[in-house]
Parts: sequence; C-alpha cells; structure tokens
Amino acid sequence: MKKLFHCMLLIALLAGLGGCEIKGGDYPPDNGGATWQLCNRMWEGLYTDQDGTQIDHQIIFYPDGTGEESLLCSYYGKSWEEYYDFHWFWANSVLNSIALDYRGGGRLYMDHVYIDSNYLSCLLGGIYVTFRGY
Repeated sequence: MKKLFHCMLLIALLAGLGGCEIKGGDYPPDNGGATWQLCNRMWEGLYTDQDGTQIDHQIIFYPDGTGEESLLCSYYGKSWEEYYDFHWFWANSVLNSIALDYRGGGRLYMDHVYIDSNYLSCLLGGIYVTFRGY
C-alpha cells in the first residue's frame, strides 16, 4: 500500500510539472528548452552601472510569464534595496532578447541573451552583465 501511495504521488508530481513555457506572445513556442533554462533558477549578477553604483541584482523568471527582482545598491557608502515585479516574454524569434514590462509602465530589454549551464549573460541597460544561476 505504501508503494502504491509513493507511485501515485510521483505520478501526480510529474503531471503537475508542466513545461516552463510561456503561453501567448508574438512568436512560436520554443518547445520549452530556452524558457526552461531561464525560469528554472534564481539568477544573481554583480555589476557597476554607468554612474558608479555597485549592484547585486537577483532576478527570477516564472513559467507563467511573471517575475521579480531585487537590487541591492551601494553608492559611496550609501546602500539601499529596490524590489520590482514584472511580466516577461521573449522579444524576438531567435530567443536572445527578453522584454521586462514593469507595473506602472516601463519596459526594459535584456539583449544578446546567452544561457549556458548556470550562467546567463546579456546586455542590460547598456551594460554587459553575467548572472549566475542558483
């Protein structure tokens, strides 16, 4: 009986773990590959923006096309945190550009996106950033 319960639980879990694929959008589905790589982890990147602010940027992409990010910023001894929710989608058919639409308006693009194992690199606001996946 216990084995049957474990088998049923495993089947239920596998059935509930659908592909990480965004529905809708202007482009055909990517069969889940690129999207799964993107939304299968939390990404963290450390970089300095154009005005010298040091940023610890964490971003999560969810399978339903939503996401959230936090930025821990430091500028000449002052530190602050920023949090944002967004909707995201692949912005082109070759799946190397991601559009982030923020509440209250505003769109940011992650261009030249390249995902390899636990690394995501992109051009973000004019800065090349490499994120590590956890």
